[in-house]
Amino acid sequence: MVKMNELDWDNILEPKEKMPMSQNVDATVLAHAQEYNVDLDSLETVSPADEKKTKNPDTLHNDIKALADMDIKLSDMINSVFNVAEYPVFIIQDDVLIYANYAVSQQLGIDISKITGRPFLELVDRQDWNLLAENIGEMLTGHRRLSIRFILSKQGNINMNLQAIYLPDIEHFSFILIGEVKAKPVRPIGGVLYDDKTGLPSFFLFEDRLQMALLGEHAKENPDERRLTAVVGINIDNIEDFAKLNLAAVVLKKTADNLAFNLPKTITVAIGLKYHFWLLINGLKNEFELDFYLRRIKEIMDAGIHDNFMHHDLLYSGGVSIAPKDAQTAKKMIEHTIESVRLAQVKRDNSFIIYNEKK
Repeated sequence: MVKMNELDWDNILEPKEKMPMSQNVDATVLAHAQEYNVDLDSLETVSPADEKKTKNPDTLHNDIKALADMDIKLSDMINSVFNVAEYPVFIIQDDVLIYANYAVSQQLGIDISKITGRPFLELVDRQDWNLLAENIGEMLTGHRRLSIRFILSKQGNINMNLQAIYLPDIEHFSFILIGEVKAKPVRPIGGVLYDDKTGLPSFFLFEDRLQMALLGEHAKENPDERRLTAVVGINIDNIEDFAKLNLAAVVLKKTADNLAFNLPKTITVAIGLKYHFWLLINGLKNEFELDFYLRRIKEIMDAGIHDNFMHHDLLYSGGVSIAPKDAQTAKKMIEHTIESVRLAQVKRDNSFIIYNEKK
């Protein structure tokens, strides 16, 4: 296999030993590119000097050719540019991949040392072989970009937009393929408002609903019409025990479902901040109505969960804050709830402590 420091722009040496081609790969497609209307003679006329006439100086294509104008060896470019580039870079000689940078390894999930010296098309989805061969000429001379599907090391494919740069090479058909930087996945808004694992509203959405509930009550001019708002925090104290059995995610999902499906839809059950679950109960007529809901919540938690015909008991602690009795703002309600949960954790008896009852 060719060492990259033996390569330069004037001549790319042929690999000393080519790995045997896979029987399932027709790696001659690119070598016989002229059969697909690729004018290789015109490609031989492309030179770094011609590229100076290109009007768009900001393209990566021109940046690389500018290095060629400066008579910098390809090995220098690889060391200083390609090796650390965020974009994938392939250097192909005839049908053989002789170089791939670290970004290729990252995006395709493959070991570079296992693919260099092998047919390039082994990395490409078979359905795109002819597509690449038919368009390689236009990619090299017309700066056309082409989307090609690459085979991932794991199941599935990945699309990559490629541009090609011709390498003047008398003995071989050699060129560079450069892919676009893989865009970082954009987290959907659902991931901000709802928890991916449990499907419950996030704490961000919970806090927003709490703010709106309090503002709605404060907006009522007649104090007699104002209702109570309660915040309930619940922590599963034995979650670490479940984690040792790889059951933590199952316990949280099952408990989330039990709370969400067995309580009125007017009660918001959200994923926790600091503690596992937060509940918003608004529009309460009095504390007797709150006591009714707390009893129902306690019944659900005391019932535990079932998984694969096994029953799991939950050890939990709950805290409660009431507005406007104990707090006027969402921030204070959450702080009071946290303090109440801490007191319940000291008792360790699966109880709910209301903030104004603390000793």
